Amino acid sequence: MKRLLLFLLALSSLLTWGQTQASHERRYELRPDPNWPLEIDLGSGDYRIVASASDSIAVIYDDSNADAVRKVMVQIDSGHGQNHVKIAGAKANFHAVIEVPRKTDLRVRMSSCGLSIGDVKGNKDIEILAGNLDPNSQHPQDYAQADFSVRIGDVYATLSKTVKSGLWRSFTTIC
Repeated sequence: MKRLLLFLLALSSLLTWGQTQASHERRYELRPDPNWPLEIDLGSGDYRIVASASDSIAVIYDDSNADAVRKVMVQIDSGHGQNHVKIAGAKANFHAVIEVPRKTDLRVRMSSCGLSIGDVKGNKDIEILAGNLDPNSQHPQDYAQADFSVRIGDVYATLSKTVKSGLWRSFTTIC
């Protein structure tokens, strides 16, 4: 009985170790100049931009599907008065989280799919060629100017009481 219990205990710890090893999270990180705006260029995929617990910029995604992320390219750099993030290459079922300092002016250009923005304070200039934009956690008092636009798709900004669908959808706020 003791041997069976020891065997089951060893097996469960081995399975737990295997599960922790199965996680294929990739993380790219940079501590930027906090006084510079952040420009983000995104390829196709679903992205979330959220406030970081630190003052760094980080890109986090799961690479467990090797075929889907084999061509993913992530660049993060800082210089010439601007911080920059570029993610390209993934075509299907790519999901990433981009952590930015809580107070950051954002300029985002995205080709397609979906983008949601978390509690990041600062000016926003966001354009998506085709897809959905969800700046729902944005509070108008957190920025002086915001420009959100989607050429084909939807903009859902319920805190600003704005929901637009179709072609060439955009709205601008100046506080």
